[in-house]
Amino acid sequence: MRKKVFRIVFLAVILVAFIGTSAFSATAQDRFSLKDIPEIKNKKAIHVALADLADICVPYLKKFMDKTGVKVTHEIIVFNALYGKEIMELQARTGAYDIVVTESSWTNEWKNYLYPIPDLALKYDPQGLAGLQRYLAGFDPGMLRMASTRDDVLMGIPVQTYTMIMAYRKDVFENSDEKANFKKIYGYELAPAITWEQLLNQAEFFTRKKGDKLKGETLDHDIYGMSMMAGRYPHVQDEVGSRLWSKGGRWATTVREGGLVVGNPVGFKITENDKKLLEWSFSNYQQSMKFAPPGSDNAYWDFASAEFAAGNTMILCPMYSSIWPLVSPVEKKVPGAKVGAFVTPGMRPYTGNFFLSPSVDSKNPEASYWLLKYLGSYGVQEAMCDGGWATPRVDVLELPKYREPKYYASLGWIPSILETFKSQASDANDYLHFNSSAFGKLYDQMMVVSHENAVKKRTPKESVQEWIKQFTEIQTKYGDLPVIK
Repeated sequence: MRKKVFRIVFLAVILVAFIGTSAFSATAQDRFSLKDIPEIKNKKAIHVALADLADICVPYLKKFMDKTGVKVTHEIIVFNALYGKEIMELQARTGAYDIVVTESSWTNEWKNYLYPIPDLALKYDPQGLAGLQRYLAGFDPGMLRMASTRDDVLMGIPVQTYTMIMAYRKDVFENSDEKANFKKIYGYELAPAITWEQLLNQAEFFTRKKGDKLKGETLDHDIYGMSMMAGRYPHVQDEVGSRLWSKGGRWATTVREGGLVVGNPVGFKITENDKKLLEWSFSNYQQSMKFAPPGSDNAYWDFASAEFAAGNTMILCPMYSSIWPLVSPVEKKVPGAKVGAFVTPGMRPYTGNFFLSPSVDSKNPEASYWLLKYLGSYGVQEAMCDGGWATPRVDVLELPKYREPKYYASLGWIPSILETFKSQASDANDYLHFNSSAFGKLYDQMMVVSHENAVKKRTPKESVQEWIKQFTEIQTKYGDLPVIK
């Protein structure tokens, strides 16, 4: 019965979000804020895990402490160590973290260690499920699905999205000489790429040697077409996966009851079409590496964004929306530079969010619930978005003020993200990432296979076979749904 209630609440929230937040959104007076947190009976201190780049959240922990009298300590964990550090504590049931930060693709794997949010609302929130439904109406529906189990139980409150976009040198793309030369070589107009084939052409075109010209001026150093994150880090699979999803492919297709588009998942199958598109994605990635700076085979987002910001690359695609403030400084570092934002080819990039959820072993789930609800609230998310934070709340992203020029350096990505959210929301339910209970472990193998493909340890075809092998072994051993041959 409880599961049925959760599903009804979740589907109601999704319906509201698709209808439009303007018809349902709360007035400024009705929105949940710090003042709405009731007296918390449990005063035990809580410890919060946060992901890197989340320093902006810290002042709000203090505001929560001042309001509630509950002491809050925190720990910021770099993403590369996040999964291993948290899952060790969760599986050992240590209660070391009262609130964990979860990458949304780990939701199904971690569900037994996290409190369902509707459960906590029923227990601690005077407004119950109705209040939770109103609170969630401002979020992108795809973001909520990703923070939920495959049977629609919301396991946390999304606080940051990393859905990917494209950053490009707008000044270069709009230069008349560059446009004319590009069209002469490739036969079509130079503009932000809408296909990966176009992106590959552009990467080739903008890769130049010292002494060549760019915008009619002689270069004093080599430049490269595009930044890439090909190191043995999670980000390399995000780049490969963005290519795969844009073509309609899947790392593994979610098979549902009766072969229907909707219905309960019954297993996963790597179809012949998936194999074909995986090989294409690995191949396109290998080809793109020829036009990336030296060091890209050991890079992740910090190197990729720094190369773009220094004027050494002309395109960064795909790029996490959350690191836009790290690439926009190119406008200050390179005379005449202008950064542009655009959707990724196919508008199906790697997507997801970091959400906060109380551990089932929390010493204080009551305070944990109110803190995560506060951090995800409209007011806090707006304040952080003002500083460049990539909020998953559409009601914040759609604020007219963010169209003002003064926000471009920190929030120029917003139009591209809103367009991507609308385009991709219906796909989230089908991705392996948000259906497999072994995905944290699968993600690690995607990283290994994708990196080894990038450095040509294997051919694209061999990379597909290696992925099939690893997926079958891991999903069979650790997952709760079978691999269908």
